[in-house]
Amino acid sequence: MMHRLLRVTVVLFLAPVFFTACNGIPDHARYIPKEAVGVVGINLRALSKKIAWNVITGSKLFKEMQARIPEKNTKDAMNSIEKSGIDFSNTLYVYIKTDTRMKGNSRVTGLVPLSDASRWEAYVKQVFPQAEIKQHGDRKEALLGRDMYVGWTRNLMIIINTMSVSTDNADEPGGANNGLNISSTMGQADVSAEMENAFSVTKENSIVDNNHFKGLELEGHDITFWLNYDQLMTQYMSGNMAEKMGVTLSNTLWKDAAFTSGFDFKKGKITGDMHYYMSADMKDAGTELGATNADKDMIERLPNQNMDMLLALHISPKGIKAVLDKTGLLGLANVGLSTQGMNVDTVLDAFTGDMAIIMNDFALHTESITDSFMGQAVIHQNQKPAGSITYVLKINKKQNFEKLFQLAKDNGLQQMGGSYIVPIDDKDSVYIMMNGEYAVASNKFANANGFLQGSFKSQKMPEATAAEILGHPWALYFDMQQFLKNIDAGISHSAHDSTMIMESKKLLNNISFTGGAFKENAFEYHLDINFMNTEENSIIELMDFGMKMNDADKIASK
Repeated sequence: MMHRLLRVTVVLFLAPVFFTACNGIPDHARYIPKEAVGVVGINLRALSKKIAWNVITGSKLFKEMQARIPEKNTKDAMNSIEKSGIDFSNTLYVYIKTDTRMKGNSRVTGLVPLSDASRWEAYVKQVFPQAEIKQHGDRKEALLGRDMYVGWTRNLMIIINTMSVSTDNADEPGGANNGLNISSTMGQADVSAEMENAFSVTKENSIVDNNHFKGLELEGHDITFWLNYDQLMTQYMSGNMAEKMGVTLSNTLWKDAAFTSGFDFKKGKITGDMHYYMSADMKDAGTELGATNADKDMIERLPNQNMDMLLALHISPKGIKAVLDKTGLLGLANVGLSTQGMNVDTVLDAFTGDMAIIMNDFALHTESITDSFMGQAVIHQNQKPAGSITYVLKINKKQNFEKLFQLAKDNGLQQMGGSYIVPIDDKDSVYIMMNGEYAVASNKFANANGFLQGSFKSQKMPEATAAEILGHPWALYFDMQQFLKNIDAGISHSAHDSTMIMESKKLLNNISFTGGAFKENAFEYHLDINFMNTEENSIIELMDFGMKMNDADKIASK
């Protein structure tokens, strides 16, 4: 039942993604209620400039997808979607709203603009001949299958899911269904009432007056995502969560808080711009947390040869204390730490807030392992990972840090010369070293010692990589080519997995996720997913990758 909903939803929402859309915020966005928890927007105009619909329908991947669909009406829907009357010069929206009657406690609603309502009605009659179309005031409604209800006016169609939770025995732990939730379809009266509500959102109750949402949509991204933290946290804390936590938090801590993100498919890359908007009450804490970049000297000391991944960040101790204070947890934390003769200041003053983790020389190969079974030697293949991981942090007050470190020594941390050692197995260990400025832990002694000595500073990081990492409170860099270089495609007996490894090596170059600066009451972040082929649009490249995975699936199924 849910599979049918997903299939038809794919047809009505994802298929038209590759047509066109209008500038600014479309009129039909006003039907998104302000209490929506999440909203996805698909800017069809921008996407259509990057890939044409006939490229999609003419691809092997599309034809294979059609061949796998058993229902004839769904195949027909895919074939004739271009003539459905949907306005392919506009924006599609899907929003999620809390509804405890529905499976998953959420209702999914789609807003699809229409260019020709009569063509849409003809499309419904052709593809869903069993559907009964009813007139409700100035709109028409129909149930498509069992689990998708649509209503449309002259220029807008709204789609809602009708999967609800049965109240008969869904939550009875001793019932015939062992307490499993049983899905059913809402009655005609209920679903029609919900459609009336969906079409009756007033301007005062619409999301379009939210400045954060409005700013996101006006940026003109290909795809947008909005998460309403205010609504989410209010619902979360209104239950018994506050009671379980043992503390009561004021909603001023998350009032108007939201996460926005916009993604764009470009030649050779996918980019993303994200903002986390804090409540006005948390502005001072946000200012502290986003004011300082990760320490440059710390990053330059890291062993960057054959670097697979690097995460560097600065988490302001003052910002952490401000958050604890605002949430009312500062006193509780002090009480807990007092049992060790410390307080929050003791812990936070030990660090500057700068830390980093780096992975080098990752490899994954197959090795032969000999085991004994019933007195006989048995040889089997095993996947053996290799590489180094190094974690570092910068010390602020050495005396405070030593007091914290003494707790680890009291719990059995072993000293070996001028360092400490944590055995992992009979071959590997973690080495912990420190001086007055840094503490470092690594599974390679040479990396830990070299970091403290500064011997890696002569290993200059590539300029393009350094430009991504340096100058941010938060920076993540993943070199996909270096990471995949030493993964043996033959480690898996699956043709699909082997093909995925080989094709992934051809697909992605690197991924960077940076930001953390606090501006205009929001933390800002930027994402770059860089492809190996810089001349082709990333949508085409992803389609090509999907086709090759599809071919691998066919080989594996033989």
